[in-house]
Amino acid sequence: MIPKKEEDKSFKISWKFVLVILSILIIIIFFAFYFGVIKKTCEDDICFNEALKDCSMTKYLKVHNLNYYKYSIDGSKGDNCKLNIDLVKMAVGTPQEKIDLFEGKGMKCEVPKLELAKLQSKDIESILSYCTGPLKEAMYEQIIEKLYTLIVSNMGEILFEIEDVLTS
Repeated sequence: MIPKKEEDKSFKISWKFVLVILSILIIIIFFAFYFGVIKKTCEDDICFNEALKDCSMTKYLKVHNLNYYKYSIDGSKGDNCKLNIDLVKMAVGTPQEKIDLFEGKGMKCEVPKLELAKLQSKDIESILSYCTGPLKEAMYEQIIEKLYTLIVSNMGEILFEIEDVLTS
């Protein structure tokens, strides 16, 4: 009598199965990059400025005036490019009231693509008119506060000059 071979009941993976799974993974990764789930990360201004000109989905962590900013390009919306700017961390030694006013706040911008050709990461402040959000409000609040302080500190001189004009 010939002994029966024991059947191998372990799971066998075929090459077709591996190719199908690999193809599905490649398609998922492609769509993740295409729809911005996974974004390209820039390490320097040159990379970010190129991405900004093309409005390609990118993220960039930048130190400007010792403050940490996170820039995120979220693609196009019509003739505009969607850009998010967050102030992640303020510089060491910054007064607590400024930290409370700015840190952790962000703004969303929709910048016309025609403006992007001229824009650099160093002059992002020039696009404030296209932005909304708590960071923009905090910037305007600080500007108003500085103007108020300047006017009040010069009030004596202004009144003195008015008095001279009226008495002459």
